[in-house]
Amino acid sequence: MEQKPDAIQQLVWFQSGPPRLELTEEGPFLCLYLDGIMQSKMNQLAPAATLSPHLVPILRSLQQLKPQSVLQLGLGGGDINRFIATVLPTTQLVTVELNQTVIDAYLRFFCLKGKEELIALPAQDFLKNNQQQWSFVLWDIYPLFDGWQQAMQKTLEQSGTILINLSQPEYHQQLEALLTERSYQCHPIEGYLNLLYEVKSLTEK
Repeated sequence: MEQKPDAIQQLVWFQSGPPRLELTEEGPFLCLYLDGIMQSKMNQLAPAATLSPHLVPILRSLQQLKPQSVLQLGLGGGDINRFIATVLPTTQLVTVELNQTVIDAYLRFFCLKGKEELIALPAQDFLKNNQQQWSFVLWDIYPLFDGWQQAMQKTLEQSGTILINLSQPEYHQQLEALLTERSYQCHPIEGYLNLLYEVKSLTEK
């Protein structure tokens, strides 16, 4: 996770919140900060590319698997959305985001107008009523909320590939206790606290 620098070039948009949202322009980059933590950094000259190291292996996995459907829990600045709109335009993408203000900022500044559905809802509420099996699920929620283990258990009912960006590594033992029945790999992100968990689909050996 990256903290907001003390000096920025230009404050483009601000909402006091909660959550506190700041959009800054730093050279060719648009940066979205949520409560002082960078959510997205978009190169306006190459908006489909990611500048977030923890997302690089996720985009690689998406490109290799070419899933028919993607469920994304947590929007941030929409790096995944822009990538799918550009590289996988026929993929069904549903993004569940707790804060409508984050969705509004994405639509106003970061969206490429791809084929996608955005839902303003707590992840646990969506998962409780979800009946669909998704080819690919991305859990990218920060901070973790009370009852996140139950929501994670619902997520793990999905048979497809699941990528979990754990931005609070102090919870890694609790997470791994939930993963005992699934094959997974944990990838540390160099220079970051994030741990990226890749949970294999049930069809993979």
